[in-house]
Amino acid sequence: MTKVTQDLLERVAQLLEKQAIYETLLGIARGVDRFDSALLAACIHPDAVIDMGGEAPVSGAAFAGALKPPPDPPLGRMHLVANPIITVSGDEARAESYIVSCQEFHSTAGSETRLRAGRYFDRFQRREGVWKLSHRTLIDELGRVDAVKQAAPKGRHRGRPAPEDLTYKG
Repeated sequence: MTKVTQDLLERVAQLLEKQAIYETLLGIARGVDRFDSALLAACIHPDAVIDMGGEAPVSGAAFAGALKPPPDPPLGRMHLVANPIITVSGDEARAESYIVSCQEFHSTAGSETRLRAGRYFDRFQRREGVWKLSHRTLIDELGRVDAVKQAAPKGRHRGRPAPEDLTYKG
């Protein structure tokens, strides 16, 4: 094998590792949005440390296990993950990603929209050949709750918790 071929194979392997981590990032966002605890468990190590800026960090198992669809799911809920910078070193990786989270819900004040923007500072570990989140810290940049004064017309396909969401039906 030539040096050029070896270098190319190493670069492709690095890209595949980064892609696997990126898909894990997106899986976590989807798992949260769809209240899919099984998907979260597939993306997060049970002993991971999740620090979302609340009172105390929680384990990955607790984070995934606590996510249950509420009796009255929110009207809309989504996370956008962007600009990930992923660095891989053996079976360890670090990533910084920008995030925007939007959620529409009913409160005693009426319909409201919560917007939260920030950055995830994540660490991943590959165990038994699978990349999963091992540590997350949310760095807040922006957060607000606004009253909905006028809502745009809603389409006939609405986001739902798993497994009722259209994307789970194939």
